[in-house]
Amino acid sequence: MAVLGLLALPFILAGWVIYGVCTAGEWAMKYFLDRRERRRAAIEAELDRKQAELRGAILQLADALGVEAHEARKALIRESYRASGAVPTRPE
Repeated sequence: MAVLGLLALPFILAGWVIYGVCTAGEWAMKYFLDRRERRRAAIEAELDRKQAELRGAILQLADALGVEAHEARKALIRESYRASGAVPTRPE
C-alpha cells in the first residue's frame, strides 16, 4: 500500500505543478489585459483633454473672427456713407 502511495506521489506533484502554472498564467493574462485597459483609458483621457482644448481654441478664434467681421462691416458702411455724402439717419 505504501508503494502505491509513493507511485502516486509524482502524479500528485505533477498535478500541483500544472495547477500552479495555470494559475500563474491566468494571473499574468489578467495583469496584461488590465494594463492594456489602463493604457487605453489613459490615451482616451488625453484625447478628450486635447479635444476640449482644441474646441476652446476654435470657439475663441471664431469669436475673434466674428468681432473682426462686425468691425469690417461697420467700416464698410461708414465708408459708403462718406463716399455718397449721405448722412445716416437713426431709426426711431
